[in-house]
Amino acid sequence: MPYAKVGDIDIYYEIHGPPEGPPLVLIGGWASYRWIWFRQVPTFKEKYKCIVFDNRGAGKTSKPDIQYTMEMFAADTVGLMDALGIESAHILGISMGGLIAQQVAISYPEKVRSLILVSTHFGGPNSIPMEDRNMALLIALPTETISKEQAREMRYRATFSKQFLRENRNIIEHIDEWAEKLPTPLFAQVHQSLAVGAFNAEEKVKNITASTLIIHGDSDRAVPTKNGELLAKIIPISRLSLIKGGSHFSIIEKYQEFNKIVMDFIDEIEQG
Repeated sequence: MPYAKVGDIDIYYEIHGPPEGPPLVLIGGWASYRWIWFRQVPTFKEKYKCIVFDNRGAGKTSKPDIQYTMEMFAADTVGLMDALGIESAHILGISMGGLIAQQVAISYPEKVRSLILVSTHFGGPNSIPMEDRNMALLIALPTETISKEQAREMRYRATFSKQFLRENRNIIEHIDEWAEKLPTPLFAQVHQSLAVGAFNAEEKVKNITASTLIIHGDSDRAVPTKNGELLAKIIPISRLSLIKGGSHFSIIEKYQEFNKIVMDFIDEIEQG
């Protein structure tokens, strides 16, 4: 199976698409792994060399029980690129993956052909937090009175729209299966959460030199939409694309619109 030794961990990765295509690195979010791109890779791989991988603490990648930082996640990402012989790539990250992508652009600007930030924020005290009730849903865990299934359903209510949950139970069942197959251990969830909480790039993103696309659903309850607007105001060469009716997981709910926005942007960058 495809693993790369990067620093202190073994990273599980997959490559999809033409070897000669423009490289596109997709970075997943908190407590998830590469399954999250199931509605992107089938389309993106027709044109791009897609690199999907599991962050430390998730999926098949190593899960050391140590403190995690965004600098560490960024070094993992760039280390994987180096191991695969990829000099630079379009870097796309969602949610926590968006924080990692920002850190890559800040610490390793030469590795970034373009930057695509999805459903994310710059961290720190001036980012816009989610409402308390949504936070309670997002961190729901099984208890004596809440089953594992009920806790998972509560977390979905913070990241998907009610309509999508009601009308797409088959997709939710698939997501359940993927989550059950390779669950993120609680200690790794905590380490990832603390890394997110410690991240503050408000001043540093002002120095990002890569052309940047910011995509946000206008109905995102997990990372309020204002965060995308703030990023677009601060990052010098950036544009904001709002997805109408989009939840935190617009990559799943509004995938056709999302995919087109991303591909149009990458093609524009590749054409100079």
